[in-house]
Amino acid sequence: MPLPQIVIIGLPNVGKSTLFNKILRRKKALVHRKPGMTRDAISDIGEWEDYCFELIDTGGIFENPEEPLNEKITRKALEYADRGNLVLFVVDGTRLPLPWEEEVARRLRKMGKEVIVVVNKVDSTSKFDPLPYHSLGFERIVPISAEHNHGLTDLMDTVISLIPKRPCPEEETTRILILGRPNVGKSSIANRLAGKERIIVDEKPGTTRDVIDVEIKFRGKKYRLLDTAGIRKLSRTRDTLEAAGIIKAQKALKHAHICLLVMDASQGPTHYDAKIAQMVVEAGKPIVLVVNKWDLVKADTAEYFNIRQDYLEKLRFVSFAPILFVSALTGKRISNIMEEVEEVLEEGRKRIRTPELNRYLLPILRATPPKTERGEEVKFFYVAQTGILPPSFVLFANRKLKLEESYKRFIERKIREKWTFKGNPIRLKIKKR
Repeated sequence: MPLPQIVIIGLPNVGKSTLFNKILRRKKALVHRKPGMTRDAISDIGEWEDYCFELIDTGGIFENPEEPLNEKITRKALEYADRGNLVLFVVDGTRLPLPWEEEVARRLRKMGKEVIVVVNKVDSTSKFDPLPYHSLGFERIVPISAEHNHGLTDLMDTVISLIPKRPCPEEETTRILILGRPNVGKSSIANRLAGKERIIVDEKPGTTRDVIDVEIKFRGKKYRLLDTAGIRKLSRTRDTLEAAGIIKAQKALKHAHICLLVMDASQGPTHYDAKIAQMVVEAGKPIVLVVNKWDLVKADTAEYFNIRQDYLEKLRFVSFAPILFVSALTGKRISNIMEEVEEVLEEGRKRIRTPELNRYLLPILRATPPKTERGEEVKFFYVAQTGILPPSFVLFANRKLKLEESYKRFIERKIREKWTFKGNPIRLKIKKR
């Protein structure tokens, strides 16, 4: 049975994301004093009294939006409210309801949704007067201070009484992190993989500021697409909201199972594309390279072959990763992405039996031992695989030393010649026996 959906809506800066984080008991949504931090809906699984639900934090509902993007955000928020089992309509308790909030309330009543009016920023719930908020037309009015944890237990007790009771799922969902520079088409690819527009897409760079979750299924397995803010040097980022989104994307890398690095075919491989790829490799995460906007390159032309070769050359340090040339606009080769994701994850889970590993690798190590600064002799005794995702190996020798990068690449190349480990960085270290 699907988990019930609880949708948080409200005007910008009323504390929706703070409430979202407090209910989850962890910081997931970005919180910022400047309104408009959340643009897309983000979601996660929440738990209260052994019951689980999907909690959805939507973008702010804008009155008379000044730009088309705000109109999209408003429309998406109301669409989520219409699909949810329960709506938490958050308003600011430091002021009276606004006419636009009364209009939003009218739309919610027209949907026939179960709604709790959550009056946030109320420091003393015992002295709270609910009368002004009855103008919104809902029976349930709960005062809270999300920032100070006041009233949250009363709120969640009410929530649990109004939603279907579902036990928490035991299955862990594979997390696919989508990384790349701003405006390369990360959100468009996520929407294509999801089969519908779940993430707001706009031509203006920096539309995505949070890490956006979209759940999909592929061949009967569950995956979560994590669409991130475009990553670039923080020194070039004057927008404090965008800078916070970049930091969030970098932190999300730690919890991802696999990464898609999306690049722009019309611009070719850039220095910072390589920097992001290096960041993924250093984190030990499997990686699939995705070159988007391939529809802008004419097939079978000199440009076509030159661009392909350019990517292979400038990203040769991740030559172990599959590279796909796709178009989110036309959908070309998008279906290949999930096939590569499955294959790369399967490769990263491979375990090589120690006898087989030593029969192949030990003669190579003994024939070409590493050089030491003092010219000391290095003798290898045996090799063992110590981990997966990333595949990790320990070389046991008569002395401990730091492996030079050139020697690491040599051993890694020999391992890949035999077992490939497609799309996965390899970890190597020497231990003294």
